[in-house]
Amino acid sequence: MNEQHISLAERAAEAAPVALVLLDMTGAIIFANLRAETLFGQSSHRLLGKTLQEAGPVGRAASELAQRALTENRSVYGHDLPVGMEGRALRLSVDATPDDAGVCVCLRPWPESGGGVHSEIAANAAAGFGMMLSHELKNPMAGARGAAQLIAQGEDEESRELAVLIINELDRARRIAERWSRVGDIGPPRQGQVNLHALVREAVRSARASAAPDVVWLEYFDPSLPDAWADRDLVSQAVLNLLINAGEAASQGGGRVKVYTRYRQPLPGGPAPDARLEIAIEDDGPGVEDALRDAIFNPFVTGKPAGEGLGLALVSRVADLLNGGVEFDTRPGRTVFHFYLPIERKDG
Repeated sequence: MNEQHISLAERAAEAAPVALVLLDMTGAIIFANLRAETLFGQSSHRLLGKTLQEAGPVGRAASELAQRALTENRSVYGHDLPVGMEGRALRLSVDATPDDAGVCVCLRPWPESGGGVHSEIAANAAAGFGMMLSHELKNPMAGARGAAQLIAQGEDEESRELAVLIINELDRARRIAERWSRVGDIGPPRQGQVNLHALVREAVRSARASAAPDVVWLEYFDPSLPDAWADRDLVSQAVLNLLINAGEAASQGGGRVKVYTRYRQPLPGGPAPDARLEIAIEDDGPGVEDALRDAIFNPFVTGKPAGEGLGLALVSRVADLLNGGVEFDTRPGRTVFHFYLPIERKDG
């Protein structure tokens, strides 16, 4: 690379809208742009020659990812990383990309404006009302199941089929309620291979039964997708919650819900970079209100007049328990929720 190209590269790095730090193969800082100086609270002159561990709280928050990128020789992404600073709440998104001479570390405040992201705080908060949720659900579910059993004994075939569907859904909800009573102090139970196509089709059937009849449901599945490694009941409930929300949003305009299963290529700074399978649910409704976007996964936050604000909190908690992630993109006429899961575990 000639001197002119080096000069242009340096100018581009200095003008970048994110903090950029270059490390050599020993982990020492050899370059820091203006945004990095501001974020670290130190001049470039003071940062040069230090390791990230020696560069203050921001550097310490990013050091582990940078070291992994160096030792594993691959790009490593992290988000929602806490920075140990007194009197100031700061969390970071960090991308570390190695090359033959060292590693480039990109740092940004998390979450960035406009993003709807999976929140670890929301997931933990959701666990706090698990016991209350379980207690409140058990009695009405038992009554509804008894009524469905009576309907299932009737002569009308269509009613019997719907009754069986109701009974199956109530039984699954009861199992989830029992486990949510302890969800704050257990890991994800009963994990195994999960065929996402079969799971999504069942969830679509249930969501369709509760949606407006003029909503059109479309499925776009990748037939080569492997099984996920997850808890089927929990994933089914999370996907059903997303589908019901999408159906309600689409029904405001007599619109469409599109459901995708596909491989996922994580973007720098995205949630759960090791979760490579995606279920995406898109609707053409009005979109998420601006005032709700940053807190949409928190318990009791809702834009529905009669909503309780528990559905997306549960989705967030399930994603956290299963080492997956969830995020969304929204604008009027198009909202997409992306639910990520790890691929089936290969023992040995």
